[in-house]
Amino acid sequence: MIYYNLTILLDRIIEVEWINWIKKIQAPKMVITGKFIEVKLLNLILDDPEALTAYATEYFSSSKFLFNNYLKNHISILRDKTIEKYVERADYFRTKLELISEHR
Repeated sequence: MIYYNLTILLDRIIEVEWINWIKKIQAPKMVITGKFIEVKLLNLILDDPEALTAYATEYFSSSKFLFNNYLKNHISILRDKTIEKYVERADYFRTKLELISEHR
């Protein structure tokens, strides 16, 4: 399992707009690529949440093959939409992780 995490630090002015956009437009587009089986949106708990807020969007891919296909064929289009829309009011970083072990 491959986890693709996008963590974003937002200006509170665009928080509601961004949440609606990620839930209604961006996350569904990621799933439609067929490379991800699940998407989770999480709110980061910040020490000082007054001016900024932060979220992590986790995309789950069932294989390295599918994830690498996403990187090769889809990332630039979907990433550019995010940058274009929110570059002025958000900072973000991406993390790619591979599941090694899971305990419950």
